[in-house]
Amino acid sequence: MNKELKKAIKQLFELCDPNSAASGAIESGSLEKNTLKTEFVDFISYISASDGTISESEADFLQEYFNLHYSPEELRKYIDQNRTYSTDYESTPPATLIRLVDQDNAVFRDKLDVSYSVAQSFIDVFDCLGKEFIVCDGDADRQEIEDFSTYMSMLKNYKREHAAFSDQVEGVVDVSDVHPGEILPKFNESGDKEKSLPELLDELNSLIGLESVKKDVNTLIHMQEIRKIRRERGLKDIPVSNHLVFYGNPGTGKTTVARLLAQIYHAMGILSKGQFVETDRSGLVAGYVGQTALKVQETVEKALGGVLFIDEAYSLTYSDSGNDYGQEAVDTLLKQMEDHREDLIVIVAGYPELMAGFIDSNPGLRSRFNKYINFEDYNDIQLLEIFKLMCKNSGYVPTGEVIQHCSSVFEKMYQNHGKNFANAREVRNFFETAMMNQADRLFDETDLSNEKLSTLVLSDVQGIAS
Repeated sequence: MNKELKKAIKQLFELCDPNSAASGAIESGSLEKNTLKTEFVDFISYISASDGTISESEADFLQEYFNLHYSPEELRKYIDQNRTYSTDYESTPPATLIRLVDQDNAVFRDKLDVSYSVAQSFIDVFDCLGKEFIVCDGDADRQEIEDFSTYMSMLKNYKREHAAFSDQVEGVVDVSDVHPGEILPKFNESGDKEKSLPELLDELNSLIGLESVKKDVNTLIHMQEIRKIRRERGLKDIPVSNHLVFYGNPGTGKTTVARLLAQIYHAMGILSKGQFVETDRSGLVAGYVGQTALKVQETVEKALGGVLFIDEAYSLTYSDSGNDYGQEAVDTLLKQMEDHREDLIVIVAGYPELMAGFIDSNPGLRSRFNKYINFEDYNDIQLLEIFKLMCKNSGYVPTGEVIQHCSSVFEKMYQNHGKNFANAREVRNFFETAMMNQADRLFDETDLSNEKLSTLVLSDVQGIAS
């Protein structure tokens, strides 16, 4: 139970019925308290019905905060009888809010000033209660959050339209220590649940290898946090370019880290959406005059609010053709980066030596890309860990003989690797070949158990070219 929320609820009951404040009991039989209690229950039942299911945790919530004993079935019956999950309910302001707005207006007319608003306290407590309820069962559904937002908007709009005083007047009840629904998730435009900042940082730091990359990215995150604190305290902002250069061989995790960084910066409030848009030369350069600029603008539009990741970016300025429009793409991109510098991060990526030439090809690129992150090749131990992870994620269990064989294969692979070594992509090809070998081995068997379908044996990996 959130004790601070329970305290805030009690304060609101007392504010709604000052004459019975001495008792402090929400079970008081006064008309005002009973009306407010019903409005609380209606609100909880409304959110509870959003996802179509009512859990034991949701029913227990009413007992914890209002001493009401409902089973999930009884709460469902309450919803049906009182029609709390309906358009009428979510568009009708509660009687208590109407009364409190009138009460605040009377004070304003008498004193021409309102120091604190009781009506605002009603909205604040309902806001905290709803957020706490949404996560009481350990999860949060997108429809629950949307319905909660719809109802809260209705409350706020009613007060804004009917209050005679400023909308900036704070409530009487201090809810700053309530911290309701701290794990309340957000959902992106695709309807997928967004991960929290701690979850994203854990995902970043749990990546296999990439120790120097993780250190560099964590430093970027720390810098952004300090910038945010400085801005909040009115200190001079630190001028830092957010655009990045990722350089390294294929398969070293550049795309994975860039995608994570988009989500991390969104969770930190640096990017408004956090989407990840990946492109290359073919997505930016056209074959006719004027079309390249349009292609770049369209791609940037998709990336606004997130990260634009340009793979093999050096190909924009390297061409054997005399009629090449790559430079037009670079010039247009630089202008777009300047126009949208507050809500767009561009990450260019590619081979180390070629990326150096790309950045040096244009003074504008050098001035905007001043942070470089090096993605080193994976060693043989890390390649083996990547193979194990691929097996785990795909539901395969390699035998001890398989692991021993792969350890030897990846050791030779790493020792003999050249400049075009594809790192994790090499492991991916190896793993997919092993799955196909297993499929061939099992095809003619008639008694296939789940264990057989999930196990990789030595013959599945022997002979795969490394």
